[in-house]
Amino acid sequence: MELTADHRELQDLVRGFFAEHVSSEYLRKRIESGARSDGALIETLSQLGLREGFCGPDAALSVVELSLVAQECGRVLMPEPVWERLLCEGLVERLLAESEAKELIAFLGDARTALAPQECCSLSCDAKDKVLSGDISWATGGMGAGRVFAVATLGNSSRVVCFNAAGAGVKPIELPSLDLSTALTGYAIKKEPCLVLSEGASMLLLDLVEILKASEAYGITSRVIEFTTEYVKTREQFGVPVGGFQAIQHKLADCYSQSEALGALARFAAWSVEHSPEQRPLTARSAMSQAAQVAPHVCEVAMQCHGGIGFTWEYELHLFLRRAKLIQMAFPNSERRAGELIARAR
Repeated sequence: MELTADHRELQDLVRGFFAEHVSSEYLRKRIESGARSDGALIETLSQLGLREGFCGPDAALSVVELSLVAQECGRVLMPEPVWERLLCEGLVERLLAESEAKELIAFLGDARTALAPQECCSLSCDAKDKVLSGDISWATGGMGAGRVFAVATLGNSSRVVCFNAAGAGVKPIELPSLDLSTALTGYAIKKEPCLVLSEGASMLLLDLVEILKASEAYGITSRVIEFTTEYVKTREQFGVPVGGFQAIQHKLADCYSQSEALGALARFAAWSVEHSPEQRPLTARSAMSQAAQVAPHVCEVAMQCHGGIGFTWEYELHLFLRRAKLIQMAFPNSERRAGELIARAR
C-alpha cells in the first residue's frame, strides 16, 4: 500500500511534534522520577489535534492514519497510551454497528481507557448477568483510566468486555514493568458489571489492536536501524569505520529488509480493515506474528553492532529492546496463536 501525500504530511507532523516533546532526555528524566503518567505531556499532546481527527462526529481519520500515529509512538517510545486511547475512545465506535456504537459510547462516557492484551486476561463473564470475575496480569494505560477493555471467556467463546476501573468489584494493582517507559496496572476483579461486545465487534477490536501494535513495533525497528547505521559510520576499529566491515553491513541489511517487510505488512493490514475486510483477520495476525519476531531481533542485532556501548545503561538502545520485548510478551508466537493464524489462512 502506497502512502498518499496527505498520509506523509500527517506522519511528518506527528513525527516532528513527538520528537520535540518526547526526547531521549525527557524519557530519562521521567524514568528516573518514577512518574507513571504526566498530565503536562498529555495536555501538550492534545494540542496536536489528533483526538479531533479520530474521535467525535466530525472525525475524518481512520485506521491507516492511526497506524502511522502508532508507528511514530514506537519511534519515540511514547510513554503515554496515545494510539490505544484514540482507538478505544473514538475510532472503534465509528467502525461498529450503530446500535452497538451507541451502547459503547454511553458506557464509556468521557472516561479515559486502558487496554489489556488477551494473553494477560484470565477472566470469565456470566452470560446471563454480565458480571466479570478473574484477574488481569497487566494492562497499559491504567493510571487515570476510568474504563478498561479486556478479553473474557463467555460460554464457549472469547469476547471483548469493558468495565469500570473504579467499580466496587475491581482492585487495581500498580506493577513494575520490563519496559521502563510504560506503566503497567494489574486488576483483581470479582463480580463487576461489564459491557460485553458482540462476537463480530470483539474480533474487530482484537484485530485492530494487533495491527496497531505491529505498526508500533515497526516504528521501533525503523528508528533502531537509523541510529545504528549512523553509529557504525563513525565508530572506528583498526582505523576504519566498523560499517565498512561486511559482517556489519550484512547484519544491518538483513535487519532493514525484515523491518521494511514488517512495515509493508502492517500498512496493508491497516488498509484491509476498510478496503478488504475479508482479509483483515489474516493480515492482522500475520503482521503481529512478524512484529513479535522481528522487533526484538532487530534490537538485539543493533546491540551487537554497537559493541560494548550497546549494552550500557546510559545508552538508549536497551529502552527500545525493553519495549520490543514487552510487545513480544503481550503477543507471543505461541502454539495457540500459531494455530489461529493457520486457521485464518485456510
